[in-house]
Amino acid sequence: MAGEAEQSPRFFVAVHVGAGYHAPSNEKSLRSAMKQACLAAASILRKGLWWMCRCCFSSYSNTGVINRMRWFSCHWNYSICWNPVIFKDDPSTNAGRGSNLTEDGHVECDASVMDGDSGAFGSVGAVPGPGVRNAIQIAALLAKEQMLGSSLLGRVPPIFLVGEGARVWAKSKGIDFTATIEEADEWLVTEKARQQWQKYRAMLDDAMAKKKNSSVETAMLSEVKAQPSDSSKGNEGGQSSALEDDYIMDTVGVICVDTEGHIASGASSGGIALKVSGRVGLAAMYGSGCWASSKGPFGAPFIVGCCATGAGESLMRGFAARECCISSSLSQAGPASACTKVLRSVVQNSSQHGTDKSAGILLVQADAPITAPQNSPKLKAIEMAASYSSMSFGIGYFGSSMVRPKVSILRSSKLQGRTGIDHFEARVPFEKSLH
Repeated sequence: MAGEAEQSPRFFVAVHVGAGYHAPSNEKSLRSAMKQACLAAASILRKGLWWMCRCCFSSYSNTGVINRMRWFSCHWNYSICWNPVIFKDDPSTNAGRGSNLTEDGHVECDASVMDGDSGAFGSVGAVPGPGVRNAIQIAALLAKEQMLGSSLLGRVPPIFLVGEGARVWAKSKGIDFTATIEEADEWLVTEKARQQWQKYRAMLDDAMAKKKNSSVETAMLSEVKAQPSDSSKGNEGGQSSALEDDYIMDTVGVICVDTEGHIASGASSGGIALKVSGRVGLAAMYGSGCWASSKGPFGAPFIVGCCATGAGESLMRGFAARECCISSSLSQAGPASACTKVLRSVVQNSSQHGTDKSAGILLVQADAPITAPQNSPKLKAIEMAASYSSMSFGIGYFGSSMVRPKVSILRSSKLQGRTGIDHFEARVPFEKSLH
């Protein structure tokens, strides 16, 4: 049995369900979504690279909410990046069904994937109704074409498509869209999202109608984005506490590593509440929402992947995911230090400009695989870290040496009150089982 276990493929997957505020009443469903995402990735990674190179597609079911997870036979990474599809069909997350609505009441989705070995990247932004369920699939198809090289007449394949153009391109590549925007919205827009939109829309309309000076208007608009902690100081007049509602800023994400140290990452998001239609957020931006690399900045082997979530515009300006990976490769202080360093700059920038500082960064760093004579490389160990400046940050992870996934809604502590940032870190070795 020991010899058999030694031959089993090693793997690691880490996921998150966004930074912001996760209501205790919704914690169970979020933990379940993260657990199912980890298990779905593991069921692919356990097959090993040899099996996956012969696989056309796989299907998984999460109590009826996990969409079919297709996969490209040219490379294993993309099937793993499609794990955000699990979150996209789960209404408890801000991706796909149950997403935040635009100011005109529709769902628009952003998504991206990145392969660490080749650097191939694909993303879509502001994808409307019928394309929302396929957004991560379209991003993966874009990345695949990067790996295949030039198309007809030497035209450079796109890496980033937006809006209706993304849907039309995907349809030309054989991705099926069966619903109109109206039909798609019937499934995508949940009652909870609709009620939240009606509340925020009324506040915005009221602020615009009053046409007072800009300082008053700005103050009212900021109420839309206020964190629940602002309204938790009291509950006068019998009003329900805002702490009963989720306030999840942005993306869901996943980072996966296989037995030979190949790494990939992916992100997907419904964006911020009441966003301007056409707004492209963090999850779609190169170097911002996700990053993966198998080499350091000077070419030496260094396996690292990252997903960022939260106050999108601040994180986009700093290329948060990429900078976190580079910082980790240049420093000997470990992934937690790299996450905290990058997040600190986001917090400082947000404080200077008076914008929301809620953000979270998830980073996975793999030790170089062990290579024995006449054997394939074997993943040695994983270090992971999560840093966050928000009230909470939902993360989960699972490795082949673990009995079951570990999932948690991390919440702010006294440390965050002093520094503005909390963090979590773990090391997962693969030599023995962890319970």
